[in-house]
Amino acid sequence: MSRHPRYGASKKPIRKDRVAIAVVIVAAIILIPILLRSGCTRRGSEPLTVIEETTGEETALLPGVTAPGDETPEETTPEGTSAPTTYLEGILTHTVEDGETQEASAAALGVSLKNLRASNRLYAGETLQPGQVLVASPEGVLHVIKRGQTLTDIAVTYAVPKETIAEANGISVNRTSFAGDRLLIPTMADTYWENVLRLSKGIRSRFIWPVLGEVVSTFGWRIHPVQGGRHHHDGIDVDVPEGTRVYAAASGRVLFYGDQPGYGNVLILEHDDGFLTLYGHLSSSLVDAGRFVEVGQAIALSGNTGISSGPHLHFEVRNGEFPVDPSRYLP
Repeated sequence: MSRHPRYGASKKPIRKDRVAIAVVIVAAIILIPILLRSGCTRRGSEPLTVIEETTGEETALLPGVTAPGDETPEETTPEGTSAPTTYLEGILTHTVEDGETQEASAAALGVSLKNLRASNRLYAGETLQPGQVLVASPEGVLHVIKRGQTLTDIAVTYAVPKETIAEANGISVNRTSFAGDRLLIPTMADTYWENVLRLSKGIRSRFIWPVLGEVVSTFGWRIHPVQGGRHHHDGIDVDVPEGTRVYAAASGRVLFYGDQPGYGNVLILEHDDGFLTLYGHLSSSLVDAGRFVEVGQAIALSGNTGISSGPHLHFEVRNGEFPVDPSRYLP
């Protein structure tokens, strides 16, 4: 029986070139891991730097926007600023004392309670905190510009001409402005905040009610009231007469308005945190696509379009593309 070559008696002579190759391989096996470890240690010892490209999305630009980097330092809002900047001199401020009510703060500032709440986005039952700084003006309501909001958007929200707003703040309609800037809106009329107080029922929540009425169909599986058959209802139906004003459940941008199968005339708002709200069976829209709207701003009139059993508002909340139960987010 022949023996296995590993243990056999006969061995072939080892050539010198094979020895040289073996030496190179061994050296590579030893040196490559050392070099790799050295390189990784060197990279790991240097802190990583994240470079953010300026896109201009952080700012809300009025018509006549200038390119990023062209603005003067006085026009920018420093990151981390505790209070918004303002164009108008003479804005009144008041520091809340322990136990002070909203009524007392409004009296101290010399403005109406309605003005105080609208200028500071206060809810009716909200308790003020000691040291809280409130702002107001006897000339009108103060508004803090949101990201992506233009002077035209603001003018539509308050139903005040943009030229009037520009004049009241001593600025041009072509002036660049930024998110966080504060503007005086020269109006004593009811503002969108009055709608928020009513539709929120005095409770802070992710969304307010778009209309007030009886919920006649909830979120989930049901028998379709028109077509029959079991299907999933992706929103809630609120019973309201045709032509009822529909309000934005949260601030955002009008993503779409038009006819969609089943929904009839539908308006969709896109919100900063990835949520969408959808308003269906409308008779008409009060705002255009691309417009930034405030929470509580009138955006449409209810109707009976699409596949509908009668006049009502179909309201959906979507987390991205996925419908979720609106009752989880409403007050």
